[in-house]
Amino acid sequence: GGGTGSGVAVEVLHDMRDQFAKKTIFEPVIYPSQNYSSCIVEPYNCLFATHFTRDIVDLSIMLDNEAAYNICSNKLGIKSPHFSHVNHIIAQCISGVTSPLRYETQLNATLNEIHGNIVPTQPFRYPLLSLAPIRNETRGSHEAFGTEEIVKELFDVKNCLCDCIKLNSNRYLAAVLIMRGASAPSSEATAGGTRKPRDVEAAVSVNEVLTAVNELKNPPKNKTHVRAIKFVPWMEGSGIKIGIVNAKPVIPRTKGFPMADTDKQGILLGNNTAVRQVFVRQYVRFLKLYYHKAYVWQFIGANGDDDTFIEAKESFRDIIDAYETLLRGCADIEQERLTKSGTGNTMRLWGRTERVGTARMGANAAHS
Repeated sequence: GGGTGSGVAVEVLHDMRDQFAKKTIFEPVIYPSQNYSSCIVEPYNCLFATHFTRDIVDLSIMLDNEAAYNICSNKLGIKSPHFSHVNHIIAQCISGVTSPLRYETQLNATLNEIHGNIVPTQPFRYPLLSLAPIRNETRGSHEAFGTEEIVKELFDVKNCLCDCIKLNSNRYLAAVLIMRGASAPSSEATAGGTRKPRDVEAAVSVNEVLTAVNELKNPPKNKTHVRAIKFVPWMEGSGIKIGIVNAKPVIPRTKGFPMADTDKQGILLGNNTAVRQVFVRQYVRFLKLYYHKAYVWQFIGANGDDDTFIEAKESFRDIIDAYETLLRGCADIEQERLTKSGTGNTMRLWGRTERVGTARMGANAAHS
């Protein structure tokens, strides 16, 4: 949201694309909070930065300050979170995403593989980021973080570092799940009764991860309170790339940052249609300012052009429309399947993005 940060970052990214045309460029994007503002013209800066990086960045990892603050307050029990606490949480996430580049892996997940798996087409390159487990150190010592529990928390909106709601009422296009865990040498008995090291036994099992994911996609019928995670209709049965890193996560022992140590950690990059909520919030804020031409004179006075505002607005609107069109297409296909099944259920699509509208759009199956 800051003009200097977003402006300089855009210039740096343009230079990087010129210098490294064939490299994959990831961009962690921190969007402004919907309730707290540190700069009046945040909406302008936000739309400009998104518009000017749309064709030069391969993957924009979506974050926002408010979600990070909520995690610090609700998960870590920090009464008054500071920027340093938020930075520690975000650093843990980015470190997890890039961990396959630095450590030995069972299943690799390089930047190129992440990009190739999570971006089906260029407009849909804005994944949400989740981290688990997140506990206060006083609670962490009493809890065992199993693989199944971590995977379930990763798909929980409370662990998402982007302020979105109703993830399960939206649809995942794809997801990349990276699990970290220290490996330990297993051993076998010898004839003399001593034990000798054998192969390295992984702390995280691929089968455990797959089982946990499948249970989330197809929850048991006796767990009526559990809502299935849903992918776009043409990605059912697949849609998830898994990476396993044989390295224990490192939690900084910084004074005042009470995050518990853990032997396992999970990172989720989820390409979900709910991300449009973040775009719509900033789009609406932009329209409110630009309708009154508020602060536009400053931009014009700095050798800017009024057409830039129109171009940024239309570019941003195209992103919103692409996600909305996708979700409506999913609802149509699912409704057709429900009709053929003869169950009597109907697909209810709720919410719509008008020029000044709501971001709460989703698709639910309802009994007619």
